[in-house]
Amino acid sequence: MTKKSGPIAARWSEIIAETRAILIQQARLRQTITYSELCAMLQTARIHYHSPLMVRLLDDLGREEFEAGRPILPALVVTKGTGIPGAGYFRMDGVIPDEQTASDPEAIWAADLQAVFDYWGEH
Repeated sequence: MTKKSGPIAARWSEIIAETRAILIQQARLRQTITYSELCAMLQTARIHYHSPLMVRLLDDLGREEFEAGRPILPALVVTKGTGIPGAGYFRMDGVIPDEQTASDPEAIWAADLQAVFDYWGEH
């Protein structure tokens, strides 16, 4: 985990919780969201969509979801240009094994996305 300091570090769990709530709402609507749209929706902090903090936020959230036995919510967050997650998604430590993404990253992501839609459609 990268070192965070200042007001964001003090509220990191709140920021993760808000991000999680936004992504659950999107999952129930069966919709993806772009990095910039997610940043615009955040009320607890201002995070630029190209910031290393955004990467860390989604990594931490993804790890929490994985450890809780739930599908990886950050699968919903995509780039405007490609409609799939950025490279950081496919390198999520401890969540997505390297050997899986090396074979067919888009297929792995599509399966993750469907799992998120299915899970949150029922919960």
